[in-house]
Amino acid sequence: MIGKKPLSMPKLRRADVVSLIAIVVLGVAAVFSYFFLDRCVVSWLCRRPPQPRNLWLDTLSQLGKAGTLVWLSLCWIWVTGRLRPAVIILVALAIVAAFVFPLKVIVQRPRPQDIVKLHSRATDRNVLIRSWSFPSGDTADVFAATTVLAGFIAWPLAVVTFVAGCGVGLLRIAVLAHYPSDICAGAAVGIFCGWLALQITRHRLPFEQRGFDWCRVVAFSGVILVTLAVGLFQTTDKLLIFLETASVLFAGIYLIANAGNWLKLLRQHKIGRN
Repeated sequence: MIGKKPLSMPKLRRADVVSLIAIVVLGVAAVFSYFFLDRCVVSWLCRRPPQPRNLWLDTLSQLGKAGTLVWLSLCWIWVTGRLRPAVIILVALAIVAAFVFPLKVIVQRPRPQDIVKLHSRATDRNVLIRSWSFPSGDTADVFAATTVLAGFIAWPLAVVTFVAGCGVGLLRIAVLAHYPSDICAGAAVGIFCGWLALQITRHRLPFEQRGFDWCRVVAFSGVILVTLAVGLFQTTDKLLIFLETASVLFAGIYLIANAGNWLKLLRQHKIGRN
């Protein structure tokens, strides 16, 4: 009609394009791994001696747990007073749960460690239906959180968080909890869920709050409650691992949250010297 502008497609942002490319590449990698890598990698790992535990591996393992990511989101609010990133991460984790669990039930792929035990007659066939392998929930959770967080931090720190997410996936392969294709698919699902959470909340959560004492009080209470819940509902060994790694994870959140301010102070100091 005369006087009306023609409708145009919304422009894709650079972050949207990167997310789409990453999802496609990871999807192709998952298919390739399924046909050519999965069995070879599991066979190679079965011939290697088990690796001893250490603090850094335990920290990576905890970073892939949804409960730990919720705990870290509360820590973020407590440290920074900023609600938006943490709330979007929680939305992304909820979307991951809605995607991953049905996929596991539909595909019903046994974990490699269960297959190994079955072949060695160390367990019975009923163990194969206790948990499913495809896709990796831990990898999906950490990549969803990382995708959201990447929109609020400097790109060098975003790269570090994605590297940590890759570490979570590699560790899940190393302990025979997942095949490489499970990890690639989990990462693709996580990036998609993180991107979707950002799209859903882009206009519904327009606020950016700082310095709200009530937010920090509620977040601190949540940090305490989650820690108590781990102690009540998990075994003593898992509680000890959580407490050991909590300080490392909290230090990481603190560094990420304050890196921007430190960089500004450093630049101002250089300008003042010049």
